[in-house]
Amino acid sequence: MRGLEGTTALVTGGSSGLGEAVVFRLAEEGASVAVAGRDEAKARAVAERAGALATEAGHEGRFPVLVGDVRAVADCGRLVGEAIAALGHLDVLVNSAGVWLEKSILDTTEADWDWCVGTCLKGTYFTCKAALAHMVPRRSGVIVNIASDSGIHGEPGAAVYSAAKAGVIMMTRALAIDHGPDGIRVCSVSPAIFDTPMLARAIAEAPD
Repeated sequence: MRGLEGTTALVTGGSSGLGEAVVFRLAEEGASVAVAGRDEAKARAVAERAGALATEAGHEGRFPVLVGDVRAVADCGRLVGEAIAALGHLDVLVNSAGVWLEKSILDTTEADWDWCVGTCLKGTYFTCKAALAHMVPRRSGVIVNIASDSGIHGEPGAAVYSAAKAGVIMMTRALAIDHGPDGIRVCSVSPAIFDTPMLARAIAEAPD
């Protein structure tokens, strides 16, 4: 991730956890980053810290704050549009917005399914769609989707989350095939467990 001076990025889920870490790393490497999240105060704090890190590294980045919920298709398009308006164009999209759901299938409701799949898979899909509409005509761009190792091996007691992240992995492969010829790189990463606020909530809610 070296040599990103002058590039622009949008990070969904950028107000916390892995998304926050991605914003900071991009800032240190010279990119301007639109920080998107549902909580404006948290996103603003991340953007301010990113600006400080960029300055310390000798860069002059811009870090606009965008507020939205990727479960809403309209918000997916709006976030991409606002990032482009603020930064001039979009070189990189990082889809980091995600939620953890640990429930057996017998306890899972339709609302649980919609919440988890809507955030992890639907949101990622439609944010990709909006970004690709901008990137394809430019024949340039990178999309990184944050999946999970749960989407590879399956997670005990978390079938919905595993299904959503498996969907992200396969969707990413399909988009890479479709848009590689357009000069766009689409890839996913599948982290295991990291110390994030989402993990802390999961631990706090665990019966053991």
